[in-house]
Amino acid sequence: MGEEEQALKRDVGWYGSFSMGYADVGADVYIALGLVALYAGGRAPLAFLVAAITYVATALAYAELATAYPYAGGAQVYSMKALNDFAGFIAGWAVMLDYTVDIAFFSLASAGYLTYFLPSGLASGQVSVGGVPIALLGLIATVLVMLLLLLNIVGIRTSSFFNEILVAIDLVVESAILILSLGLHFNWNFFMHQVTAGGVNLRLPDIDYIGGLANLPVQNFLVAITLAMSSFIGIESIAQAAEETKKPYRWIPRANKLSIVFVLIFALGLSIAAIGGIGAETLSSSQNLNSPVTAMAVAIPTVGQYLAPIVAFTGFVICYVSTNTGVIGVSRVVFSMGRFQLLPQWFYKVHRVFRTPVRSILIFGTIGGALALTGQLQLVANLYNFGALLSYIMVNISLIVLRNTEQETYRVWKVPGEITIKWKERRVKIPPVGVIGTLSCLVIWLLIIIYHEAGRILGVSWLFVGIVGFYFYRRSQNLSIMSRQSGSEIRPSGYRMNALALIRTPEDPKAVAEALKRSLDPRFDLTLFTVIDPTRITPGPGTVGHYDYLKRLENAEKEDLEEIAGMLQAEGFKCQVRVAVGPLLEVLRGEAESEDNDALILIKRKSVKGDVEKERLDSVYTILSKYPGKLMVVRRVEMGTKRR
Repeated sequence: MGEEEQALKRDVGWYGSFSMGYADVGADVYIALGLVALYAGGRAPLAFLVAAITYVATALAYAELATAYPYAGGAQVYSMKALNDFAGFIAGWAVMLDYTVDIAFFSLASAGYLTYFLPSGLASGQVSVGGVPIALLGLIATVLVMLLLLLNIVGIRTSSFFNEILVAIDLVVESAILILSLGLHFNWNFFMHQVTAGGVNLRLPDIDYIGGLANLPVQNFLVAITLAMSSFIGIESIAQAAEETKKPYRWIPRANKLSIVFVLIFALGLSIAAIGGIGAETLSSSQNLNSPVTAMAVAIPTVGQYLAPIVAFTGFVICYVSTNTGVIGVSRVVFSMGRFQLLPQWFYKVHRVFRTPVRSILIFGTIGGALALTGQLQLVANLYNFGALLSYIMVNISLIVLRNTEQETYRVWKVPGEITIKWKERRVKIPPVGVIGTLSCLVIWLLIIIYHEAGRILGVSWLFVGIVGFYFYRRSQNLSIMSRQSGSEIRPSGYRMNALALIRTPEDPKAVAEALKRSLDPRFDLTLFTVIDPTRITPGPGTVGHYDYLKRLENAEKEDLEEIAGMLQAEGFKCQVRVAVGPLLEVLRGEAESEDNDALILIKRKSVKGDVEKERLDSVYTILSKYPGKLMVVRRVEMGTKRR
């Protein structure tokens, strides 16, 4: 297929990053709303609120770690760096399960919403494929998955653009439903009666109740929390695409924060509006259980009948986007595990043309599609939270460990709050958010093991098979199971900044290189930049044409800049050169306003009486001083002047 080993392509902006996180998390409420009400009754909003604590803490942990270590892989990368390769494998293998299940789960959910537009009774029917009866729902879901595999092979930008458009549609529709439900169909007294009434006092199917605990409402509420947590699974999608995100140190924290805000608004808001509008009994009835948001829309006076098909289409849209983030996520984590020899390096290949991990996309996307072909939404749902919560535990532990073992790492964004304690003659830094995230994830994960038999048996089986395979693979490569070798290869790079250094010629290359080296360090990716202003250029005698003269001058300027770049590269700087032709002040204003430049470096030399450059330099400084957050002034030592 023409693959070769190379870097993934950075094609995702801040909105694309946000769309991945929101799509994977925001879709969950379309399914979880009815299930949570089934077990928690009118206390469903409280179950969502408890689960939200875990979500917020973990999302903030991801925001810090993904900016410091922007690699594809997410939890697996952080666990390797903080602990060892085995911990990295457990985190990666667990989230692989979640993403693969995500593909099946949400493709079935999107197919279910799509069947709203099919004739009544057809959705539950079967079709014969090669003489084998297959549920129509499962067949539709599998076809939807196959289309997404093709989309993801073409490239992350195409896939991200697909997410961005559909997420925008969902945000508009969910906002309309929330506002109209609260404004036209919400009864405060009814809401308070629902919330304060006793919980669900029934033994419900598919739950392993604790025999010694007779209080069924309490147990059902605990089960509801584990199901509410499914509304907050997926925040790691932003971290998985960190290696393909432009300016990860800037956009990833923004994307995480926006995801937190919007997911909390819709998960908590819709649950409150539903309980205070149609009530838990109606919300969790058999006819509304699989489409709770549609039931909310139908109940809105006057406009409800017109909203129902729109909501059904939106449910299809957002669930389909979540399926897509599952394909993106599993392919990137497998790609990353192949890179660090946690899985065979055969997976660490990208397509020569598309620069996407085609092998991972096809293999694990096909597994997700095959799981969807069963058409059993309830079976798939029982597996959904097991892997994600285990990986979230590892992420929060990694946050605590790396705050102490990697204190010198520059963190563009840090989780607020830190407590320092003294332990064995050492000062240990504890971020409270990491502790809250670890404990809350652990408690909910244990509740899943206790109450969900399918999650317990199949989840543990998945871990067992993975650990056995990991053991024999590492032995075949003569690598230790508990090695920290791969983790040592992970370098913090989220701190890197793009700096545009303005070079005026003629200059002494050694003096300029020395000034930059003395004032900066290699965390800056430097672009040596100069401007040729045609209004200030007069062709010399014998020059044929103004254009030809400018081209020759541009080439000469590039040679000068490349000489300086060579000196800086020898000192470990990442450096490139660029020459622009145009009005000086206009060009500089455009560069100052560009988001591609994090810093603008002005190199000043000592002015002498009669210096013809002084007036020009003052004009440049006036322009750049309007961008104080970007401007850096570097003075160089006079070592002579180069003359052309």
